[in-house]
Amino acid sequence: MTQTTTTQQPINQFTGVLSRPIRVKFGTAGIRGTFGQEVSIRETIAVCYAVNELIGIGRFGLGYDSRKSSFILGTAACAAMNWYGSDVENYGMIPTPVLAFNIKQNKLHAGFSVTASHNPPEFAGVKVFGTEGIEFSLEDEQKLEVLIQKSAEYVKHDTELVQYGSTFENEEAIYSYREAILKRAIESKKIFKILVDCANGTSGNVTPGILSELGHNIVTVNAHPSSLFPGRLPEPMIETLGEVAMLTRNIQADFAIAHDGDADRLVMIDSSGTVVPDYALAALILKTTIEKSKRGTVIISLNSSKALEQVALESGCRVVRSRIGKTFQELYKRKGIYASEPSKIVDPKWGYWEDGISAGIMLTQYLSEHNMRLDEALKSIPKYYNFQRNMATNSIVDYNLVKQEIVKHFGDQVESIEDFDGVKVYLSKNDSWFMIRSSGTEKKVRIYVESRIESEARSLVELAIKIAQSS
Repeated sequence: MTQTTTTQQPINQFTGVLSRPIRVKFGTAGIRGTFGQEVSIRETIAVCYAVNELIGIGRFGLGYDSRKSSFILGTAACAAMNWYGSDVENYGMIPTPVLAFNIKQNKLHAGFSVTASHNPPEFAGVKVFGTEGIEFSLEDEQKLEVLIQKSAEYVKHDTELVQYGSTFENEEAIYSYREAILKRAIESKKIFKILVDCANGTSGNVTPGILSELGHNIVTVNAHPSSLFPGRLPEPMIETLGEVAMLTRNIQADFAIAHDGDADRLVMIDSSGTVVPDYALAALILKTTIEKSKRGTVIISLNSSKALEQVALESGCRVVRSRIGKTFQELYKRKGIYASEPSKIVDPKWGYWEDGISAGIMLTQYLSEHNMRLDEALKSIPKYYNFQRNMATNSIVDYNLVKQEIVKHFGDQVESIEDFDGVKVYLSKNDSWFMIRSSGTEKKVRIYVESRIESEARSLVELAIKIAQSS
């Protein structure tokens, strides 16, 4: 481990940078937007100021994804936290779950993951994690938002600076994470041929290496980090995984694992080249969790499938629905056994953060132990048709108008409406529901739909889009 120490002279440029207005909002877990327009050095320093004001001076962790903008903003964040008196362990380019793990492992004050996650290449962002690698609560996020806006008025005089912090280059983060994963993973019985798609992000030297050490035959694709994401867009979904799905089938892999840019998401593809629906994968991982744990509380996001409810309730577990992006908070508060939202899994025995690497490896070892194919394991999961659509928009959805339009279109078919996180309506036939919600990270409205009947689900997608457009 090497050490570098920041300059002992006041960095007066920070005063000028912060004196301009901050336009970006603190959304789900942090800030995100187009680099140089919505998110730049100014906004990054403002986030550092807000975190420092909220929790005080301490020792922080920092990592960044494969974007060039993330290296720039990560350097600015280190300098800002040193300016405010805190020390920083700079882990370099690492997956977000590795950062969260090291915050907990090294007993750090908090940490920053400089990443735009699954967003397109032109985006930049900063995620903030608190003690033990847990993202901040909704209440603390609201406090951070106020402090970020207040940072424009902030001026720190030289006489107020008692001491400067230091930045320590720590190259052991990935090694520590890999060792901990290998220690908890069961020994391989059946050896799989696995295609691993790393999305040109941060997982290229993590997921494939761990699976290889467990004895599996690994083929990688998009494993070299690139800020341009030449292999595919970072979000792993049916629309972006077509070539990877075809390759999985053509090389006769047992299955494929796909991540997003910072590897907190997990998507899998079976041997036939079929992308496993998010709900089915989450329900399968829940089922394996219940087999290994005592019965307890299961936390699922409001947009998660009823299949997860069914699996949990049939096993004697209690189910709690949570805001999107806040399942970890409910899990921690209720001491539950599992939490998920689409393509994201939280295992409290490992940590209270979303971890696509750990989830993929643990499921692989479960299948290996039971000598089971992925498609065979999925046969036990209840069948639903679950779709998501994204609508680009610069306007804010009026949820009151949405509810009015829902009643107008569906009348007495409406069983109930929930509006604590967007608007979700439950309908009286075919276990059907749909949800309309403004994204917390992008200028988009997200439509979520589910039904037991495929034609019903597809029809609801079109109706939900019309309702959102008219609101």
